[in-house]
Amino acid sequence: MIERPLIPIVVGNKVLNEGSDGIGQSFDPATGELVAQFARAGQVEVEMAVAAAREAFDNGPWRRMRPFERGRILQRIGELMLQRRGEIARKESRDSGKPLRDSYWEVDCSARFFEFYGGAADKMHGNSIPLGPDWSDWTVKEAIGVSLHIIPWNYPFQLIARGVAPALAAGCAVIIKPSADTPVTAYEFVKICQEAGLPEGLVNLVNGRGSLAGDLLARHKGVDQITFTGSVATGERVLVAAASHAIPCNMELGGKSPQILFADADLDRSLPIVAGGFLTHCGQVCNAGTRLFVERKIHDRVVEQLHARISKMTLGAGIDDPDMGPLISRAHRSDVERYYDVAREDGELLLGAELPQAPELVDGAFVRPGLVVGAGNNTRIAREEIFGPILTVIPFDTAEEAISGANDSPFGLVAGVHTTNIDKALGVGEKLRVGQVWINSFGVGLDVEFPFGGYKLSGFGREKGLEALAAYQQIKNIAIHHPLPR
Repeated sequence: MIERPLIPIVVGNKVLNEGSDGIGQSFDPATGELVAQFARAGQVEVEMAVAAAREAFDNGPWRRMRPFERGRILQRIGELMLQRRGEIARKESRDSGKPLRDSYWEVDCSARFFEFYGGAADKMHGNSIPLGPDWSDWTVKEAIGVSLHIIPWNYPFQLIARGVAPALAAGCAVIIKPSADTPVTAYEFVKICQEAGLPEGLVNLVNGRGSLAGDLLARHKGVDQITFTGSVATGERVLVAAASHAIPCNMELGGKSPQILFADADLDRSLPIVAGGFLTHCGQVCNAGTRLFVERKIHDRVVEQLHARISKMTLGAGIDDPDMGPLISRAHRSDVERYYDVAREDGELLLGAELPQAPELVDGAFVRPGLVVGAGNNTRIAREEIFGPILTVIPFDTAEEAISGANDSPFGLVAGVHTTNIDKALGVGEKLRVGQVWINSFGVGLDVEFPFGGYKLSGFGREKGLEALAAYQQIKNIAIHHPLPR
């Protein structure tokens, strides 16, 4: 019998099985079956969560602990995640639809965040500033306060960990607002935090609708900082809400990431990377490499090989670990299908025209990957973020042309460069207007050590690495004038 839990709201370690906005439901996108119900927060629960977080930050023990003590608890959270790796991964695959191997990766990556920031907790050093004789001056880094984390549905467990781990390391209290589409593993996260020994009220879980609970939280004057990952349109609304009380935001928004494939690239190595770059989690990834610029002399060969590779991909429920799972919902599938029509208008759609007809797939949100040729970089299919598995292949003749095309986008999250010429790789990479350049590779893996974030409409601020800590800290300067008594 499949368990269909009720996901509660958690404020100050109090578990609330009912919310003032009723009950929501989460469905397996592979089958349409109910996965879980969840309590939806309204004004009452939002006020309770902010009050609990404020109390934990203002009067609780967390930021008064020695930093290495905080670090040990964070590392314990990572250990507990790995101990429950299989359980969490299976729940994640059913709730989000992603293949099971990707859900295992998500848990592993989440544990790495807590290992990394647990180790960083006692290494947030200030600076000594020389002012001359009779003066001493230095800076200290202080926790910013209550940090709100608004989480999308594509990587719900990992994206909680990515922001919450550095926030806790810095000494903050946090409120987590998960997506209403994928609420299940957020509760698993909170239970692990409680078991690891985090003080009461330090981590709070507020399920609910973004238009109600999310908006109330973003506008609340008891919140000191917001970390948001999601669409540009929703991000803009969050920024307006945050502006109402002038608090800083870390914004990781959309992407339409380019990959540049030169004729001297090792195609046996590069083409699997290119395919994975736009097919991972059915293309529902902000940094998906959905624009492929190919040197003209190998264009036809690359298209032929990609066509053969993509045509063989298996579809299925995430829990069965297929090559590709479903989209997040049938509603989102309709959005993606409209872009197949756009592809036909802008160019030629070589793959993706037929909906899967296998009996085990018809009730799910499945699509075939799309491969588009003949569409210029100025077309809708090449410029708009689709959040689905559609690759547009665009030929180029010179490196300058490829750079110009890659940069001609409202987004600037990541880019990939494939070539065996290191001078060419570095020369192209330094000219790309993106936050991250991958050379003969593409994707984030388990590496939490380096920063991640974008230019332009892809957002601002940085996640991951030591740079992520800055979002959760205030810099205070202390100056002392101490002349010798006369």
